[in-house]
Amino acid sequence: MTPPSVAGRVTMPGTTVSINVPSGFIPMPTDILQLQYSRGGVPPTQGYSTPGPNWEVNIASALRKVALPKSDVLSVQKSLENSVNITPGFRWVKRGIERVGGRDWIVLQFWVNEVDTPIYNHLRVSAEGQQTLVGTANVTKKLYAKYAPQLDAAMRSLKQHG
Repeated sequence: MTPPSVAGRVTMPGTTVSINVPSGFIPMPTDILQLQYSRGGVPPTQGYSTPGPNWEVNIASALRKVALPKSDVLSVQKSLENSVNITPGFRWVKRGIERVGGRDWIVLQFWVNEVDTPIYNHLRVSAEGQQTLVGTANVTKKLYAKYAPQLDAAMRSLKQHG
């Protein structure tokens, strides 16, 4: 049985930040979330996707127990850039720092090769108290044209509340 669509503003667990989840997206089951993000260490705490079976379009968030030094965001950005640009098939789309929803976000948009297809990634990172909030959206190349505008709009909708 498929969970109902979420569409609308959802608060990222443990944070003061919410995001607009596109219409048709459903909560990712925990086992799928862990499988989809198995290469990045600890999987995200929350994820939404177009319904399976392949879960090819995703939005996820994680709160990492590491403080993001607000005074040195540029060095954190460079460190993140260095960690992703060694991935096979890596290609930049955009990178920088943007002020969105009342806070600064490190923004990295890029392509990488997965086992069987290129994947577009839109990553946003910001301080959340003494922790670091990581938001990510990704889509396979074959679904890029249909979903990338929705994913990018969702990532730009991040907003602090409370």
